[in-house]
Amino acid sequence: MFVVTPMLAAQSAAEAAGGAATAAMLAAASPAMGAVLTQGGEEPSAMLASAIAAHAAQFLSVSALGVAQREAFAATVGVAAGTYAAMDAVDSALLAL
Repeated sequence: MFVVTPMLAAQSAAEAAGGAATAAMLAAASPAMGAVLTQGGEEPSAMLASAIAAHAAQFLSVSALGVAQREAFAATVGVAAGTYAAMDAVDSALLAL
């Protein structure tokens, strides 16, 4: 199997940057998503605002899980890049014998 180690390292960095960008976006959006105002003073308006706030909280928690999974993937790809680089070095040393 032919693996281009620098491409794996670049993929790891790109995934880590994407995870960081998504986390920053979620952190910036969470105050606005949590500040739900009622449309009126009656009970249905309060229930709707509560439902919207609950949905926003659920969205943010699931999105945070997605960010954690992406960061774990980036770390895994980074470890794979390091492993392939080490094995390439070992292979080169063995071929030099």
